Amino acid sequence: MCGIPLALVILLTVPLLPDLASAESLAGVCPDGSAFIVQKEADVPCARAKLVAPSDLPPLRPELLPRPYKWMVDQEARDPRNPYNLVDEAQRIRELRAGSADPTPSPTPAVAAAPPRQETRLSLGESELRDLVRLVALRQQIAPAELVIEDIHDRPQLYLQLAYSRAFEVRTLEATQGEASATRIIVFTARAGEAVEFYPNFLVTQGSATFRPDALNPEEVRFLVGTPGPLSKGTMAVGYLRIPERFDPTQPMDLWWNDRSIEATLEP
Repeated sequence: MCGIPLALVILLTVPLLPDLASAESLAGVCPDGSAFIVQKEADVPCARAKLVAPSDLPPLRPELLPRPYKWMVDQEARDPRNPYNLVDEAQRIRELRAGSADPTPSPTPAVAAAPPRQETRLSLGESELRDLVRLVALRQQIAPAELVIEDIHDRPQLYLQLAYSRAFEVRTLEATQGEASATRIIVFTARAGEAVEFYPNFLVTQGSATFRPDALNPEEVRFLVGTPGPLSKGTMAVGYLRIPERFDPTQPMDLWWNDRSIEATLEP
């Protein structure tokens, strides 16, 4: 031993540490909101943890983000400028240049085989529209679902109210000949406190279910008064959203417009 350096003796007698960088890790979130990354399942610090990939851990303080976390995730997935989405588009362009792709994307068999549908429309008279607006306002007393959008000086620019009425839902589905009958109907009114632009950029979430009504699809977003675009001060737009039946109005759901949201139980 006298001829062996002390440092070499230590290296020979102490077991080598595992390579933590190369070891697989488990990440997740505990019920109390704390996050963790551990090397083995036995080290998970809580019961009923939700395991996710380390790269998919939500921010620990989402309220400090410039935009709500769920909204950001949804927007990123749909943004055509997202580099992740550009990969497919770039590949299609390369195929077009090589002459191996159709210039227009092929429709799915289900869409191609579907017969043309005649658009039907719910027609309401002036008094019926007034009653509908009054109904939405009255529903706020028992099932509040209102967003007030303010400018940087805290002045209200837009009052957005949403409501659910089983009677209006039945009438709407009957008027549209039951098309997509396995749906829910949510009515919205948008009143301008100042001159503002209003587009129906809605998102509905409930538990793990999410749905974004297509603003360009009249089967999912319909205006009864007004159109998307500018609203002058004091004017109102009225319409409704058609969302999947899996959304239960008797349970809390998050209703989003742009990056603002409210949690509401529309049928308490």
